[in-house]
Amino acid sequence: MKNWKVAYKIFSFSLALVALFGVAMAWVYTRMESSLYQGKQSEVRHTVESAWGVVDYYVNQERTGALSREAAQQAARKTLAHTRYDETNYFFVTDFSGRVVMHPIKPALNGKDLSGKQDPNGIYLFREFAEKGRQGAGFVEYAWPKPGSEAPVDKVSYVKGVPDWGWVVASGLYVDDIQAELWQIAWKVLLAGVLLVGVALILTGWLARGICRPLKAAVTMLDNLAAGRVGGRLNLEQQDEIGQMASTMDTFAASLEEDVIVPIQKLAEGDLTFTITPWGEDDQVRGALVKLEHQLNNLLQQVNASGEQIAAGSAEVASSSQTLAQAATQQASAVEQINSSITDLNGRTRETAGSAREARTLTQGVEKTAQEGAAHMSDLMGAMDEINTAGQNIGSIIKVIDEIAFQTNLLALNAAVEAARAGQHGKGFAVVAEEVRNLAARSAKAAQETAELIEGSIQKAQAGASIAGTTAGSLDEIVGGISQVTSLISEIADAAGEQAEGLGQIEVGLTQIDQSVQQNTAVSEESAAAAEELSSQAEQLRHLLSRFQLKQLGLALPTEARAADTMPSQHPWAA
Repeated sequence: MKNWKVAYKIFSFSLALVALFGVAMAWVYTRMESSLYQGKQSEVRHTVESAWGVVDYYVNQERTGALSREAAQQAARKTLAHTRYDETNYFFVTDFSGRVVMHPIKPALNGKDLSGKQDPNGIYLFREFAEKGRQGAGFVEYAWPKPGSEAPVDKVSYVKGVPDWGWVVASGLYVDDIQAELWQIAWKVLLAGVLLVGVALILTGWLARGICRPLKAAVTMLDNLAAGRVGGRLNLEQQDEIGQMASTMDTFAASLEEDVIVPIQKLAEGDLTFTITPWGEDDQVRGALVKLEHQLNNLLQQVNASGEQIAAGSAEVASSSQTLAQAATQQASAVEQINSSITDLNGRTRETAGSAREARTLTQGVEKTAQEGAAHMSDLMGAMDEINTAGQNIGSIIKVIDEIAFQTNLLALNAAVEAARAGQHGKGFAVVAEEVRNLAARSAKAAQETAELIEGSIQKAQAGASIAGTTAGSLDEIVGGISQVTSLISEIADAAGEQAEGLGQIEVGLTQIDQSVQQNTAVSEESAAAAEELSSQAEQLRHLLSRFQLKQLGLALPTEARAADTMPSQHPWAA
């Protein structure tokens, strides 16, 4: 039954009461029937005992001799035959053998033996009369026609024996009137019960309706509240417990709509300026919303401040990355120019080394020729001409060497300038450029000295004819000078080779520097792009945060203190 609806429970209770009422009526009916039947028995017993007292009087008259038995019996029969009670009931007499002694209603039965007579139920009623009479007294139930009717009806008789005469004094009461009376009472009780049950059912229906309709409305409202629909109200005007419950539910729905739904809607719209006041220290819902409001305000303020810092920092990073990218691009261009200049310088240095090797070969030949000239003085004039010619050629070579040294010095200066521009990355290249410049200076000096020697040799060759006497000494000086020239040219060739190797290493280093600069340029450009994207995201974050309306709160979260300050002493329901 716990899962039944309230209306079913009420109607079941009412039907149970009706069933109990019916059982009570049935019990009352049986008790009334038994009581009425016992009343009938008591009545007939008392009347028979009264009639038996009359017969006993005449028996005593016989005993005293006042009357003879026949006269006494005659008087007794006559008295009983004319005696009535309740206007219709009478007395009759039988003997111990079942013969009728006196029957006032049916005199034709007087003197007849009716011991073999049965009622419709098969009861030998006169035998029962005689048996009970011999025993003293008793009740006999049987069916016998009423006066004026041939149909037998239920009847109960009380018999009492007269041992002196062998009589049985009896009288009976028809009990069909008991059933009639019981049916009449039963119909009245049934009618009253039906009316009572009808009224009870009507009242039960009215009561069930008065209880179930508000409960159904309350269940519907609770279902709506569970589904998030808080606009419905019961608006019941009754003042009983159901009305109080409905009023409480209306108050709860109104407070839920005003204190929960409205703040949540404002929160969904980005408005965090709403204020919630808990109804007590144990108000967990509003207390949680108060904490949520404070935490969101503080969180969004911190996020807003962090967004502004991120935006400012990303702007600075973007600007720095752009500057770094431009500087890296310029550095890459400068390194490419330096690399191109070093490549040209390397080519020219290799050409200088080749020329120096050729000059060394020539000076070796000149040295050999000078040595042979000492042995071939006879051919002096012809040799002088050759020396004059060779001297002129050497002068040209020396000029070329001087020009190479000048160009090398110039390239070394340019390399030093570019290394200075390269900064930290160009330190090694500056050292190499300084060494190249020193080698160029030495080459220029050696070329100058060689030019001076060649110029003196030419002058001596031109004056050889006039100073032939001193040719041998001059030739010795020439051989020594040429040996020095050969040594210098060898040094120039070696230096030019070393310079070419150094420039090759510089070229490799510059290539690596160029790759690093190119990589740094790409990284700088990526950093600049990432910084710009970060700046764009920070601006978007600020735009998203701008839709929230925040309270002016500190970064701390005094939730408990604020909740305690705003909580009233008791909520409205406490009353």
